[in-house]
Parts: sequence; structure tokens; C-alpha cells
Amino acid sequence: MFDAGVIIFFGVPCPEALAEVSVVHTVRTPLQRDLQVGDTLQVGSTTVSITQVGSIASSNLQQLGHVVVYTDGKDSEALPGAVHAVGKLPLPQIGDVIQIFAGA
Repeated sequence: MFDAGVIIFFGVPCPEALAEVSVVHTVRTPLQRDLQVGDTLQVGSTTVSITQVGSIASSNLQQLGHVVVYTDGKDSEALPGAVHAVGKLPLPQIGDVIQIFAGA
């Protein structure tokens, strides 16, 4: 899935079935507001711009640390728990910081 531009993020605790296909992470600072088009997602030193936000992506991220990121740049309607972004993300490594920044 990663090679196709799809990354699944899931906070701890992560269901065992999803851990095999997810980037499992620890949420240190909960999301303070809903995700919005134009926000940026940074993994390590690489940043992508969010082009579409699914209807439950923000609540899933806030409650579970879970979001599916499609780095295809589409601005068509996203699946409910997903976001689309333009750019290419590296596969996160242990210790990489994952952050979301408000758009300009």
C-alpha cells in the first residue's frame, strides 16, 4: 500500500490486525481542531499539503490517532476516514516526528 501512496496511521493501542499494515504511533499532542484543506502533514523532514479531508477523518485522528493518507493530490471527495495530500511521504522510521500544521 505504501508504494501505491497510501499510509495508514494508527495510535497506540492499535488493533493487532491493523498493526501489520499501519504506522503505529504515540500521540503526544492531541489534534486541537479539525483537519482542513491546506493544512500540512509532516513526517520527519518531509511535508505534504492536504487537498481533501473525509467527514470523520478529524474525529478518528482525535480519538484513535487513526487516519488514512492518500498522497495522490486528488481534491475529489475523500473516503470518510481519509485525507488526500499532494506530495510524497517517506516511510516513517522509528523516532520520526509526525506533525500537522494549520494552513496559511
